[in-house]
Amino acid sequence: MSFTQHLEHTRKEFFPFILPEIATTVTICTDATQFATEVGRIYDRVFPESERSFTTPPERREAVGRLRGQRDGTHREYLLLRDSQASAVGWLTGEMEDHETFYVRTVGIAPEYRHTGIPERFYPHFLEYLKALGYERVTSQHHPNNRAIIILQLRAGFSIEGFNIDERWGPQVKMVRYLHGDREAEFHRRFWLPEYSRSH
Repeated sequence: MSFTQHLEHTRKEFFPFILPEIATTVTICTDATQFATEVGRIYDRVFPESERSFTTPPERREAVGRLRGQRDGTHREYLLLRDSQASAVGWLTGEMEDHETFYVRTVGIAPEYRHTGIPERFYPHFLEYLKALGYERVTSQHHPNNRAIIILQLRAGFSIEGFNIDERWGPQVKMVRYLHGDREAEFHRRFWLPEYSRSH
């Protein structure tokens, strides 16, 4: 049985889900346009303007819209760093996390190339590439003791977004790099810490 068949079969088992005591039914909507229309009817009541999250400015929505069509995860990148003999000495791989975010899955550089300045020169170029594709943000996760990559990313303008514990990889620091100044400003607005008085 394919995943699609399994999905359809399981959906039929679980939905519609009826809550008779409050005369409500939960259904699956498989049409994205219909879903957007239905949600649009109640969105302003659910999220008043004061509670809304950051909205991509109109001049960047077309680029983000192109990425939205790739939400099935088809956009992946496999980059190889090669030496003068065309032998691989490093790599970067990642994929779309959501329609605004590119997730850098792994980066590796052979020891003899780590202190050559290549990572510091390549990373800004790669971020500009993702920005040109229409991404708004870039994320990655690293073990807290992987100081080299964390410092590299902090110098490249990344911020620490969170921390999680994964049974596969252990503790992970999640980092994010905003590709536009207005998103960076929104990050600081939401997580701003007041300066403490120096008189105490």
